Amino acid sequence: MRADQHPLRPQPGRIPRWVLAGLVALHVLALGWQIYTHQPFFPDSDRYVQAARNLRDAGVLYALPLHEKPLQLQEYTIRPPGYPVFLLLTGGAGTAFPVLTLLLQNGLSLLNLWLALRWLAHYTGGLHPWQWGAVLLLAVLTPAQFIYANVLMSETMLQTAVVVLWLSITKLLTGQWQQRTLSRAAVAAALALLIKPVFWPFAAIFLAAGVVIGWRQRRVSIVAVSVVPLLAASLWIARNQQQTGYFHFSSISEINLLRYNARGVLQAAQGPAAAEQFVRATLAAAESRPGFAAQQQYVQQHALAVLVQHPGTLVGQELRGVLTFFLDPGRFDVVHFLRLPQTAGSGLLQLLNQRSYAAALGYLRSLPLGLLGGLLLLLSANVVRLFLVLKFSFNSRYPWAVRWGLVGLVLYVALLTGPLGAARFTVPVLPLLLAAAGAGLTRGRPSASAEQAQIGSAS
Repeated sequence: MRADQHPLRPQPGRIPRWVLAGLVALHVLALGWQIYTHQPFFPDSDRYVQAARNLRDAGVLYALPLHEKPLQLQEYTIRPPGYPVFLLLTGGAGTAFPVLTLLLQNGLSLLNLWLALRWLAHYTGGLHPWQWGAVLLLAVLTPAQFIYANVLMSETMLQTAVVVLWLSITKLLTGQWQQRTLSRAAVAAALALLIKPVFWPFAAIFLAAGVVIGWRQRRVSIVAVSVVPLLAASLWIARNQQQTGYFHFSSISEINLLRYNARGVLQAAQGPAAAEQFVRATLAAAESRPGFAAQQQYVQQHALAVLVQHPGTLVGQELRGVLTFFLDPGRFDVVHFLRLPQTAGSGLLQLLNQRSYAAALGYLRSLPLGLLGGLLLLLSANVVRLFLVLKFSFNSRYPWAVRWGLVGLVLYVALLTGPLGAARFTVPVLPLLLAAAGAGLTRGRPSASAEQAQIGSAS
């Protein structure tokens, strides 16, 4: 046997076929379950599908049925166009079961994982079989990856844009500077913000980086390409202003600011009753304002005032959200996808945010033992994954650009998600986390001399 074919020696740049086969099998199982149950809808799917139908039938992006009067202006901007257009083009806006949409989403999910594992194989110099087995096990214990590929939600499509953006940024940061790589990153960033509002502030970051690099390299073309994401955001904002009279990217921003950020801070600081009273009073007062712009600005100002009044609580809520972002086992996703019996009342995260610890303990006791055991297993896997990601992040054997190009993008999503942190919001960066965890299993890519010594000892 040749030295470079030793079965226990890592194979540079290679992903074992059995790992890929395992990932394909997981997607086939999830798709098979969805075809069997014929329930591709999650609680937030209806607005995406309705927006796609309105776009098809009336040429307008509006997230509720157009026959329901009066029309609500926030529904014109609550969903960016990316995913509704995808549904329209793939048949997801029809009345029949959206087989093509789900097949394409599964294909995108597999592509994302393959690209992430290819990155892993390249930058580690190859993994041992047991390490690949650990990576596959971590993938198995991340059910959100396979769940969201098989429901009508935008997470998998956004994940593709994020993976392309990550790989492009990594190339740029490691000195592999090419105009087409920058262009690919710009297009990926533009698509990401047109799929989910969380990425529209990234357009400013992207442009700022492009201006700095373009100035240093004296290349106007770099700055020109870096404008693309901001241009895409500006066009969507202009459309929204024309449609509603309010200069904004998405009405979901004010909704989240009031109903989640401000409410969560008040729940922690003053209790659930005070929080609910504030939300209702703010909405009632906003509705009395003339015009949509005045209403949204009122909500924004009063919600921000609450956050400013409780900075310590806000930081605590943000940190809790970030931790939840990485560790949430995804009870909501699993229960809805597997069609398990729903538990009545508030969920565990909501009870914890309200500091109802006794109620949270009672909630856990009410869960079926099988479900509780499964969630504890998923939580344990998430803890291990987070540990390995941190281990990779501080491993100086990997170039800083490789580490922080990945970690920086993950942290951007985690911090922008804030108190809303949950398994669903982690889906766009799951391939990045899986790749980083796999890299955390190794010491880093060996130097050329060490690799030659390894080959000699193997022979």
